Amino acid sequence: MPDLFNIEMLDLSLEKLGLFFIIVLLTYIVRFVFLYIVEKKLIHLTQKTSNEFDDLLVHASKAPIGYLILLHGFYIAIITLQLPETIGVVNIGVIVKNAYILVLSFILLYYLFKLIDLVGHFVYRVTEKTESKLDDQLAPLIVKSLRIFVITLGILFILNNFGYNIASLLAGLGIGGLAFALAAQDTVSNLFGSFTIFSDKPFHMGDWIEIGDFEGTVEEVGFRSTRIRRFDQAQVTVPNSQFIKNGVINYTAMKKRRIKFNLGVTYATTAAQMTEVVEGIKQIIKEDHRFDHNFYMVHFTDFGDYALNIFVYCFTKTTVWDEYLTVREEFHLKIMQMLEEMGVEIAFPTQTVYVEKGMKL
Repeated sequence: MPDLFNIEMLDLSLEKLGLFFIIVLLTYIVRFVFLYIVEKKLIHLTQKTSNEFDDLLVHASKAPIGYLILLHGFYIAIITLQLPETIGVVNIGVIVKNAYILVLSFILLYYLFKLIDLVGHFVYRVTEKTESKLDDQLAPLIVKSLRIFVITLGILFILNNFGYNIASLLAGLGIGGLAFALAAQDTVSNLFGSFTIFSDKPFHMGDWIEIGDFEGTVEEVGFRSTRIRRFDQAQVTVPNSQFIKNGVINYTAMKKRRIKFNLGVTYATTAAQMTEVVEGIKQIIKEDHRFDHNFYMVHFTDFGDYALNIFVYCFTKTTVWDEYLTVREEFHLKIMQMLEEMGVEIAFPTQTVYVEKGMKL
């Protein structure tokens, strides 16, 4: 029997093969025991605590740690085989080392992605407690940013362990990245625009806004652009850089709506009638609870080319467009009715031509 274990098969003895399979078997046993402890003990203990974080952390760590146990078990088992460094032109040692680093990197990335999802979960919880609907868009943006950051670090880690000079690579990318930065300056500008939106919060989801030539309700805010639904139901995609360059008018944020116009009456109106008209308009505003009575102005301002001008400036309490138009319509009708009762006429553009006697036309 001892001679049997010294027989070499492809440069591998039966002793080495037996040890290899024993280590693999022990690896699966260790992983099974670990998963059993996690599922039956740790999860049960964390459920008793009031903190939700430990529950989510255990669930996020279970699978990646299990894969790490398998990876190191197989790696140790392969080392015990004592494979030759090279077979022909193939370097076995380098292949095993690189394969270990590559798989380890993917497992660590997978684990970090799980932790990022854990962070995203709590960010979602925080944004749900705020009144702003715009914050609901913040959680997926944070998760995407962290994933891009982790992937970048993972690629650099793999390249560094594969023997590449990261410093010279980054320097080369810096030189070549100048042209890329120039080409991607709009993208960078849009990215800063999205940060401006989330930091300054000029509007919320569903708000009625006007930006440049676009007007409608906000549907979605992304890294690059914001989507606005116009009132004709067409969807407009506005680059976020526009929110840095242009001012945003948020109609939903209005606390009241303004009514402003000039009322022109004819020059046949007497001073007494003009005083009565001004006081009558003020009285209409005072008696209507739909107007803001804290501030309003009604004044006979100037002598126009063809009319005596009365400046009317007031605010409605409602900001809903349809309700505002109803108040404004009824306000105008009351003014017209008052002028009819007074015998005062509303002026329109006219010209009076005087002809001297004896002048030939």
